Amino acid sequence: MSNTNFVHHYPFSSPLQRLIMIRILMAGSLDGEGERVLGHDVLANFCCCSKQMIFKEVKNLEQAGHLTVRQIGALVTGLKVCLGPALGYTITPTTGDAK
Repeated sequence: MSNTNFVHHYPFSSPLQRLIMIRILMAGSLDGEGERVLGHDVLANFCCCSKQMIFKEVKNLEQAGHLTVRQIGALVTGLKVCLGPALGYTITPTTGDAK
């Protein structure tokens, strides 16, 4: 199953989990593969909720095996340097209850 199909068709525990997965999917290349680099603030702004809610749901997705999260100390993009914490997300589709 592709990452795109997984994100759109898997019955996640909550709508917020699907919204988080969609935003992570949007951050990468069109093939849906590879790691995406985002911060919790980007996800919180997109999902219109608190960073605490994002953190909780990302942890739930990670524990369920749907997402792999890697902490990145500093992120360099072009000429700009982001010194705040960034996270690398990799979607890991699981089979089973997908429709």
